[in-house]
Amino acid sequence: MDANIITAIELITIPIIVAGLAIYIFSKYLKYEETRQKLAIDKARLEIVVPARMQAYERIVLFMERTQPENLVRRTLRANISARAFQAELVSTVRGEYEHNISQQIYISLNAWAMVKTATEETIRLVNVAGTKVSANDSATDLAEKIIEITSQIGKFPTSMAIDNVKKEFAQYFIQATQPELSDK
Repeated sequence: MDANIITAIELITIPIIVAGLAIYIFSKYLKYEETRQKLAIDKARLEIVVPARMQAYERIVLFMERTQPENLVRRTLRANISARAFQAELVSTVRGEYEHNISQQIYISLNAWAMVKTATEETIRLVNVAGTKVSANDSATDLAEKIIEITSQIGKFPTSMAIDNVKKEFAQYFIQATQPELSDK
């Protein structure tokens, strides 16, 4: 009878142990598959987001370069229009550039975007202040000269500061993160 009891216990416990082991292995496999799928999704996300973020930094620097007062004036100057018409064209150009690049803010830091926004506002303010320093009938060239004069008195204009900040942030995320530390020799 003892052999029968032992056989009965074996007939009950062996399938339970095998089933428990199968459930354990299957749960580990499911966890592995879930992790693998998450990694695949993260990889796909990175393949889309990283290039988009890099392009956003490029576009923001280009935007800031294009709206630097000296560059803006050189690019848009037409001597055959009045100072007021040129002022309106400059303000419209800056606003248009801003609106064209506004979606890039989702890819850069809040601080960098705040600097870009401030630089844009300061560029418009500079154009309008310069516009008050010339008469409405003066030429666009007179306004351009006044803008350059005021800019030279300011020192480092907010667009330059924004460019420096965006470049620093870009380097922090994309250059320094991918390069090993250099040892001092």
